[in-house]
Amino acid sequence: MASISIAGLCLATGFLITSAAAATDQTANPPSINAVAVTARYSPLGATANGPSGPATARFTATPYCCPSTAVVLTPTQISAETDFQWMHLGLPWDNTSVNAVTVCYAISPTAAAGRTYISQTRLTSMTTPNSALVMLDDGTDRTTLGPLCYTVPASFTPAGTLTLGLKVVFGSTSDRITIGMVSISGMS
Repeated sequence: MASISIAGLCLATGFLITSAAAATDQTANPPSINAVAVTARYSPLGATANGPSGPATARFTATPYCCPSTAVVLTPTQISAETDFQWMHLGLPWDNTSVNAVTVCYAISPTAAAGRTYISQTRLTSMTTPNSALVMLDDGTDRTTLGPLCYTVPASFTPAGTLTLGLKVVFGSTSDRITIGMVSISGMS
């Protein structure tokens, strides 16, 4: 009696579906599953302002911007320097395998003097338990161009937990503003 093997590709998931009989035939040569490039785009709404001891020590606010109201404006309540550790944090839902890059779109108020107000660090962290987060990407390039423009930081990691974008900001004047637009993560699934 001949055995019948049934195998097929699920178009919705891309997984190979096999019967028990077919699975035994494929153990020596398992099917290859190709990784697919993905990009997820995020609104900055939901971003939080944080100082070295959390939101209570933030020297700026993160609120919806007017026009479009889906951007976020970072408004200083006092001048802050590199050593004041002022961070905007934004959670990024990511259920894919690896991260290859992060892109951030921003603008610094056109009245700001060049180099006075800027994004001084771009960071991605991965968190599982609430008592710590692992820094997966840490780029210390000062983003001083007034813009609006987008910049991309290459990465190469697979997060073990949730992803959070951190932007360390420096404000040289309380009249300056940094506006955050689209944020995107690129990777493989």
